[in-house]
Amino acid sequence: MNQRESVSSIFHKYKKNLSAINFYFQKFGSLAEDEDDTAKKRHSEHIDEALQKAGIDTSKSEEELENEEISQDSVIKLINHLEKGPNLSAKNYSILSKSSFLMLNNYFEYLLADLITYHYQKYKESLNNEQFKISLKELNEHETVEEITHSLILKQVESMLVDLSFPEILDHFEDDFHVSLEKNIINWKKIEEYRERRHLIVHNSSIVNKKYLTRTNNPDNYKTGDKVSIDKEYFEDAIDEFYLAGLLLSLNCWGKWDKDRIDDAIYLILEEAFEKLNDEKHLLTFKIASYADKIEARNELQDDYLLRIKLNKCITFKKMEQQKKLEKELKNINVGTASPIFKLAYAILSDKHDKILDHVEKAHSLEEIDLEEYKTWPIYDFVREQEELDEKIRKVLN
Repeated sequence: MNQRESVSSIFHKYKKNLSAINFYFQKFGSLAEDEDDTAKKRHSEHIDEALQKAGIDTSKSEEELENEEISQDSVIKLINHLEKGPNLSAKNYSILSKSSFLMLNNYFEYLLADLITYHYQKYKESLNNEQFKISLKELNEHETVEEITHSLILKQVESMLVDLSFPEILDHFEDDFHVSLEKNIINWKKIEEYRERRHLIVHNSSIVNKKYLTRTNNPDNYKTGDKVSIDKEYFEDAIDEFYLAGLLLSLNCWGKWDKDRIDDAIYLILEEAFEKLNDEKHLLTFKIASYADKIEARNELQDDYLLRIKLNKCITFKKMEQQKKLEKELKNINVGTASPIFKLAYAILSDKHDKILDHVEKAHSLEEIDLEEYKTWPIYDFVREQEELDEKIRKVLN
């Protein structure tokens, strides 16, 4: 095992892969749609030209055209012109979206493989009772016992991924590794549907079969024989769910296998929740923050991180105008002995406008807030929209 390898590095590699495929999809998806639209327009224009050359007046009603006799010469002209026209192949977006979706599924498979491999590399004794076959040729390809062990573990993981179904692989995490799947937060039914749709695209020419209908909740109400598609909304929903599943599964593995780095794990939760809050992915922010609710702080640093995560969840409730949930969450937050920056956040979320400026001055004197942070943290959105208060705060921070 690479000495620098950790659950953290595995997750960050996974996240980079998701970001890359999302960039690819968003960047080229619109170009593919434009190209398809252009092809359809060209095809339509060519048909109009063919009808005009054949002397067919398309401005007439359908009834008039049905009763109109068309000469053989006109029909020949029509056919000849149509044959010279551009082929209609407006499938660029479909090809791009399906290939992006397949890559998205593959990256999640790679994450599962990397996590399983990491576990067996770190806890080799858990495979002591397994029997492995290795040829003399394979033995001679390695110089050390460690290299041989690493090779055997990789073969074992590859075999698992081939032999086990997707639900069985998830069971392996839960039953053998004792890693929670966070079924109350992650929508595994959705992910199973993504997996089944992927199988249709790869193995069944995208055509819906009975197996797909019986194994999924069929969100698009397909019937046997229909062709599945991947539109923008579906892809973005899939990438969000795969991201969340990868994050929470990685965090639970982290808590089991890299216990000496728990501070970093909690900070990752804070980072991810804040990033999704800035991206206005409020449901994702809520789910990530909700995951942190079960964590008990074991030092001051963890306590600081967890309080910030709770406040980000409150910001989400306020952004979504869910006042009752916001009030309930605020009741469970105690900022009595907290630093001024937390008291400021609490005052903003509680709409205690008369106390905000005082907290800003105290937080600024302790260098907990500056003008740049005031411009970027989403919680200050609620203050910046109040012109008079916003002007006073900017004077203090300047």
